[in-house]
Amino acid sequence: MFGYIKPYKPEMKVSEFDTFKGIYCGLCKELSHVYGPFSSLTLSYDFTFIATISLGLSENCKGFQKCSCVANPLKRKMCHNSSEELTFCAGTAMLMIYYKVLDDLHDSNFLGKLKPLSVLPFVYFAKRRAAKQYPKMDEVIKTAIQKQAEIEKSDNISVDKAADPTANALAFICQELSNNETQKKILHRFGYLVGRYVYFADALDDIDKDSKNNEYNPFLKRGLHESKTIDEIKEYAVGVINMTIAEIAPAYELLDLKRYKPILDNIVYLGLHNTKDTIIKKKEQNDEQPV
Repeated sequence: MFGYIKPYKPEMKVSEFDTFKGIYCGLCKELSHVYGPFSSLTLSYDFTFIATISLGLSENCKGFQKCSCVANPLKRKMCHNSSEELTFCAGTAMLMIYYKVLDDLHDSNFLGKLKPLSVLPFVYFAKRRAAKQYPKMDEVIKTAIQKQAEIEKSDNISVDKAADPTANALAFICQELSNNETQKKILHRFGYLVGRYVYFADALDDIDKDSKNNEYNPFLKRGLHESKTIDEIKEYAVGVINMTIAEIAPAYELLDLKRYKPILDNIVYLGLHNTKDTIIKKKEQNDEQPV
């Protein structure tokens, strides 16, 4: 996951943002405690979002307390206390990071392999520990990464099919956030759509880089097959992302949230669009820069 699921801070109350930061810091603590200090460097907003969903669905809340922070040891911050929900999100994050590092290592040239090689020993041992606790999750994510690689090497031009592995992985992760069978089905649909959003947002973000380096991008592959211009391809990508965001809301509203709904409303109804708009604005600014 790539940090595309963020709150829209200007429309968030101070108390809500402090709560979200407390969950972020709590997940950071959990990563560091279970998988070692380096693992906290892999923390993303995306998994903080999943942790907030999980904690919001839980019948019990373990509360917050002030904790020290490695990044700023002089200032104590509010952190969500350790919980089963945070442990699950930390384990899932480490599994995702491990297979992403392997994928980067496989797809990079000689110089590009240096970065994934440097972190591989750390993520390997973290992955072993997480896989022992969550073996089914390990298998699902591993299969998704393998299917993604197969699709990218194939002649497929369907963006829906290209997004399927990431979407299915997120669907499984989200359905595991509840033991209630009805909620599991809703979470599966919700997670599938969130996974599509993350995959498409990342593809839109990378579209210029992938075009320049002649690398795989689902929107480029489809658009070039149909002889579209780069602007037409970007416009199509934005349309696909808008439709995906629109589909997320109905599934989200069926979740039986016990707390944190204002925070999650902000992310689902404002944050996702804001991230997309930020990507578009960044591209427009790059296009306006003199050659």
